[in-house]
Amino acid sequence: MSTVEYALWAIVALFFLLVCGMIPMLVQLRRTARQAEDFLRVVELELRPTLIELTGVIGSLNRASDQVTGGLKKMDGTLDAIAEVGQTVRDVNQLAQHIVFPKLITGAALMTGLRVGLRTLLVRLAGGR
Repeated sequence: MSTVEYALWAIVALFFLLVCGMIPMLVQLRRTARQAEDFLRVVELELRPTLIELTGVIGSLNRASDQVTGGLKKMDGTLDAIAEVGQTVRDVNQLAQHIVFPKLITGAALMTGLRVGLRTLLVRLAGGR
């Protein structure tokens, strides 16, 4: 036999070994694909009710969000009125501090002076102490 024939037989032998080695790999690949398919089927069966329930929960959340938004819109008027009342209270407080309190203090000082003066006058008129 020539070297070419040896080389061809070597290639045939290597090809045979390659095919023999690939057969178990293909069997294992087929088993793995079947297991993956079974797993996906189980996951689909379990996830479908969960997805349906999740869709319902999302719908409920959307309705609750709409109700909250509506409630907040209704409260806008109330909050504006409360803010207006707060501003009125601030204005009254400033008015009292700038106008009423100074006059009240002046009036109280005048009344105290008048009372002390009248007491002193009565004391002098009554007996001269």
